[in-house]
Amino acid sequence: MSKKVIIAGLPNAGKTTFIAALNGMIRKPNATTLASNGVSKEQTYLNGCTRSWMSYTKVDHSTSEAPHFIDFPLKDTSSDTTLTLELPDVKGELFEYIINNDFDEELEKYCKGADGILFFINEVDSIVLKPEAKKALGESKEQPKEASKDDEIAVSAGQMTDMGRNLLVLKYLRQTIGDVRLVVAVSSWDEETQYNTIDDYFIKKVPGLYNYIRSHFSEYKLYGVSAQGINYAKGTDGLEEKMGSNERVYVFDTEKHYDITLPIAYLIR
Repeated sequence: MSKKVIIAGLPNAGKTTFIAALNGMIRKPNATTLASNGVSKEQTYLNGCTRSWMSYTKVDHSTSEAPHFIDFPLKDTSSDTTLTLELPDVKGELFEYIINNDFDEELEKYCKGADGILFFINEVDSIVLKPEAKKALGESKEQPKEASKDDEIAVSAGQMTDMGRNLLVLKYLRQTIGDVRLVVAVSSWDEETQYNTIDDYFIKKVPGLYNYIRSHFSEYKLYGVSAQGINYAKGTDGLEEKMGSNERVYVFDTEKHYDITLPIAYLIR
């Protein structure tokens, strides 16, 4: 049995780091619900990513023009079934191209056959219109210019908010793939200590994205993901011990789960 998952997100959203951690953890005995059941055709590439992760150095985000279509031979330890997980490691810039209607044809073809979407976000800016700004807008006496048919509006990814860019990419995936299962993962969750639940984060920080997810996907889950385990700039003390106890990486909803495969398991069951 083969299952396809599209792993998507803007540049530096945490996609490749997640793949590196996934490749490392599924090979550890009794560490994850989904465990390795063989060697990937892209094992050399995967091992290169995981080598950086194992040495506590930042995993460089994918810069390859062509997607790495990765196969993971897996065994579901909860049901003793075997399967092959297929997912692409794609540089985030390819997803930004969607904003300008320029998307990789091979990746688009893959998307149309996907069984689920794993969508990563990170360092999302929130925009709050302050009272003085609202007042200024309300007092403006300038009438808007009527647009002509010849007017063209060009918007680049760099001119949009993070939430706006994420919304456009997710909307494209929803239109292309359909109403499949969705997981939205907030990476670097170890840095988001002020939120009690993952829903709390979405309601307070990205309410527009949260509302879109709830109204356009029948089945979805939200997770915080800590694939590194810590911000390396703050030091790596204690990571070796956590690796030994399988508590370096985790996903979070209302509590920590030391099983990085849970988002994938939800998408493919």
